[in-house]
Amino acid sequence: MDTRRPLRAPLGAPATVQAAPKDEALTKSTLEQLFPSLFAVKPTEVIGFSRQIATLLETGVPLLGGLQLLSQQSGASRGFKAVLGRMSEDLESGSSFGQAVGRHPDIFNEVYRRTATIGERTGQMETVLRQLADFMEKQNIMAKKFSSAMTYPAIILVVGLIVAVILTTTALPPLVDMFTELEVDLPLPTVILIAFTNFVGDYTLYLFGGIMAVLALAVYWFKQPSGRRAIDRARLFAPIIGPPLLMGELARFSRTLSMLTGAGVTLQEIFEVLPQTSSNHVMRDSLTRVKDGLMLGQGLSGPMSKTEVFPPLLVQMAAVGEESNSISYTMDGVAKFYEQSAEERIGALVSFLTPAIIVVIAMAVAFIALSVIMPMYSVTGTFAD
Repeated sequence: MDTRRPLRAPLGAPATVQAAPKDEALTKSTLEQLFPSLFAVKPTEVIGFSRQIATLLETGVPLLGGLQLLSQQSGASRGFKAVLGRMSEDLESGSSFGQAVGRHPDIFNEVYRRTATIGERTGQMETVLRQLADFMEKQNIMAKKFSSAMTYPAIILVVGLIVAVILTTTALPPLVDMFTELEVDLPLPTVILIAFTNFVGDYTLYLFGGIMAVLALAVYWFKQPSGRRAIDRARLFAPIIGPPLLMGELARFSRTLSMLTGAGVTLQEIFEVLPQTSSNHVMRDSLTRVKDGLMLGQGLSGPMSKTEVFPPLLVQMAAVGEESNSISYTMDGVAKFYEQSAEERIGALVSFLTPAIIVVIAMAVAFIALSVIMPMYSVTGTFAD
């Protein structure tokens, strides 16, 4: 009889079956570190959270209880649940909702924090949170429309480049060897294409090094304040791409100004935040100059008229809002106008880019195809003779 006893784990040691959750948590943590964008909190989650917490507050649920309830719901992502849990702990320790939100600037921007603080101070949290949700939703829709509109031209461009590379790297070399052996007189397009492919093949390393050096210099210059401003200026005022981008910036400015003034935030407080809402340095500089003018008592429309980004229509509407003390209402109408204009300009841009890219790619592919096909006639003529 075997009297050996099975080995027991030391007291307090974790059982084998408990290792899986730790391994799983470690794997998730590692994946989040490697691919943070895949696990980032999405704007739609913040929009949904704002509407849900507003509804809970309207039904009489306290703010802390609402946060704890939402942190346990199954629909929220793992990362957002953790954020809501930390916000609940902050409220339990005596922090305000604005302070709890401000500890997560990568999820709740400065506009959200300032507006939530005003709502908390004035006792209008439900209204303010709904306004924030509507504001973020409109911004998210605008961004999605622009990215989806540019997707189709980008796909066409990539497919065309792939076709051109395949033709020049797989179809052309065997045919060139055959033409050389047969001593066929090659037409000019074929000679040009062969010379180009030979040049690229012979100087691949030099070309690669040159391209990398140019890209490195471009990235370095782009990170400098002067380079960043030059790029941003070109983006806003370029003939074709500029108008929809400028309309989008003006729509964002008008919508933010309308929402914050409607929430009771003063213009001085608003323009402390507004420069941070734009990623374009030219727009930021213009908003900063308007803020400085406000501090000097010059009002809103006066400093706006001295900048290069605000068109006369927007300046005039701001002046009307100032005189009638209805900036929120006036800027809401302006925001709708510029949002519609931006959408129309994006559609016009896509309508221009798509056929232009198709024509360019078609010409390139046709040139390559002719360069491959035309020598065939010379080969046929040689055999016929």
